[in-house]
Amino acid sequence: MDRIADDTSTPLSPAAAAEVLALACPGVRVDEIRPGPSGYSSKLWLAETDEGPLLVRFPQRNRDPRALRSLVLAARLANQAGVPTVRYRGFAPDSPHGPAIIQEFRRGERASDVLKREPDRLGLVSETIGDWLGRIHGVHAERFGGLLSERQDVDWHAAATEKVRHALAPLAPDQLPASAATIRQAFADAIARTPLEQPASLVHGDLYFDNVLLDRGKAVCLLDFEHAAYLDRFCEFGKLNELLFEWWTGSEEPLLAAYRDLQPPAPGDAERRWLGVGLYELAQLAYFARWQADLVPVYRARLDGWLTASAPY
Repeated sequence: MDRIADDTSTPLSPAAAAEVLALACPGVRVDEIRPGPSGYSSKLWLAETDEGPLLVRFPQRNRDPRALRSLVLAARLANQAGVPTVRYRGFAPDSPHGPAIIQEFRRGERASDVLKREPDRLGLVSETIGDWLGRIHGVHAERFGGLLSERQDVDWHAAATEKVRHALAPLAPDQLPASAATIRQAFADAIARTPLEQPASLVHGDLYFDNVLLDRGKAVCLLDFEHAAYLDRFCEFGKLNELLFEWWTGSEEPLLAAYRDLQPPAPGDAERRWLGVGLYELAQLAYFARWQADLVPVYRARLDGWLTASAPY
């Protein structure tokens, strides 16, 4: 997927990054600052310091400091569950250049780049991600919703219904593959078929190979928890379907085998996964309608495919 244009991008400089780093991590000596890795929704600066390399992250879309706190919390919870994540060193919610967080820089390559060169590693990397995913989904909460959001729902049916309402609200009729009423009914039917009694699980929300770092061919770090929330765990599978299983033939079987060692199959899984995929397609359509209009036809077609396909039950 191409990098997305940042409609709200803020002019930033090495001096601005150094200023924020001094605010968030006083006492750290900065030897050099240069542009960091490219990101989809953040501006990144890499600082070489006396305490090792640090990454200064400026979000360019969701600039709510609470969203950054949620990201840090989600990464910490995943790490406590046994998933390798980056360590966050500082937080500057009110800097003159906008909110920013400071994290330790983890060296490595994106799994997507490595696997293009070395496709024989796909099975082992997919297996590792399946294990990580099973551990993340083992982190539970009493309610569904954002980690720090004010609105949270006790049951999944109410939470899923709200997600449909929220995604449909900003979409114009010509951006939809069917009428809003038809789409609402399709989701209402799918929601009614899913088990009501289930835990709210920590969901990464953006899990694909670009967010996995490899070092010497081994998966060593899971990145970017900015979309994490407490949801039904099968909400993870929309992204996985599109950007792993469809793009990388041979990734699904080893990932699911490792995942099921920690999250054994249960009645209702097919219904839950079907709903999770539909919610993803609808949410992606709403997201790109806001941020990148040229991708609206892609996700309108994907949502149409979900609406018109035969459900797996």
